[in-house]
Amino acid sequence: MFIGLIVCAVAGPAAAQSIWDDPAFNLLRQAMDALSEKSYAKANDMATQAIAQMPSHPLAYYVKGQAAAGQGRWDEAAESFAKVAEQYPGSYAAQRDLAASYEQLGKAVESRKAYLAALALRDSDDLRSRMALMLAENGEEPAAMTELEKLVARDSKNPAVWSTLGRLSFETGDLAGAEKYYAKSVVLKDDGRNWFNLGVVRVRNKDLPGALQAFERAAKFPDVRKQADTEAGRVREAMNSSNSSGAARQVRQPGQYSVPMGPAQR
Repeated sequence: MFIGLIVCAVAGPAAAQSIWDDPAFNLLRQAMDALSEKSYAKANDMATQAIAQMPSHPLAYYVKGQAAAGQGRWDEAAESFAKVAEQYPGSYAAQRDLAASYEQLGKAVESRKAYLAALALRDSDDLRSRMALMLAENGEEPAAMTELEKLVARDSKNPAVWSTLGRLSFETGDLAGAEKYYAKSVVLKDDGRNWFNLGVVRVRNKDLPGALQAFERAAKFPDVRKQADTEAGRVREAMNSSNSSGAARQVRQPGQYSVPMGPAQR
């Protein structure tokens, strides 16, 4: 009985001490707490101090990268996430966030490399979509098409995948493909800009009733209402005069009202 009490008395204070009470880890814990509170400057300062005491700890660099990203300092974020990936190549989060940082910096080649490294660790339709849209946005159409087609084969539920394929198909002259992809995108998301683009494609395909239906649906959305009403009027005039070629020359190109494919959408 007395022995048990003595053991508890000795073990009690020691058990209350944890590694997070050590100076370097305490700094890291403070950095993580500040990050969760979106106090990015404080998180960066605490993480920097933690790194000074344990320069080979990937979590400290990851927190520093998150703090930099939270402040829009993408160069510093990329540098920190690259350090994490170097120290811990198996980190999916580091490769993913490194890709996003390079994307913000407009470095498509480096971003794609990091995305592929992340996908090799954990395949994800969401991440593959982000990479594909980034490639399309940066003019890497063949690489974007390759990734987008993989997503289509998996029946992606991301409307941006289908609308981007619609735009790329139109630009290469594949009108049938463009109509199919834009039609799928508006099924997934009732979006005025993509209804508008579907109308444009249908005019090119000489499907004026279908084009009119698409423009009328687009006109329900304030951001494209004026343009859609204009094009719907032209289509009605063409239908009344049986002159589809005139309407086809006048309507705008798909993509003119496309939603920008930035990180916030992915």
